[in-house]
Amino acid sequence: MRNISFSIVLLFVLSASFCERPETYSEIPSIKFKEFILKDTIDALDNPIKKGTLVFTFIDGDGDIGLMPQDTTYPFDSTHYYNLFLDGYYYENGVVVADSPSVPLYYRVPYIEPQGQNKVLKGTIKVDIIYNFPIVHDSIFYKFYILDRKFHKSNVEQTPVIVLND
Repeated sequence: MRNISFSIVLLFVLSASFCERPETYSEIPSIKFKEFILKDTIDALDNPIKKGTLVFTFIDGDGDIGLMPQDTTYPFDSTHYYNLFLDGYYYENGVVVADSPSVPLYYRVPYIEPQGQNKVLKGTIKVDIIYNFPIVHDSIFYKFYILDRKFHKSNVEQTPVIVLND
């Protein structure tokens, strides 16, 4: 009888360890800068360019990150068509100046489907930024954030200063 009770207790302990509560996080997404990789390359027409890759991680407690391709009508039109926003800044005479690119650095992070009962999403996002020659500024840094499908704005993260012309 003693062996049976030990087996039942052991079975209970093992099953309890497999039934851990899912991690909980805020429904407001959180992002963290990881790295910015800059390299010389060429475009499709064999022109020299620089390509930067912004890499950051995210956590979202309710798993509503990303947009589907068909998310183009209200409320995902105009203002909320994009869900990743980068703003560039540079120094001019020691003063920080907002960059005014001809094309804003707004992106659409694709829809990500949470798996299982736990809706928490964690991942890494990589964004490529192309710098055509001539490069206007010697260096630049970015501030960026994401929006989830409920329009919760993440924290704002910042890259270090990136030297473009060395």
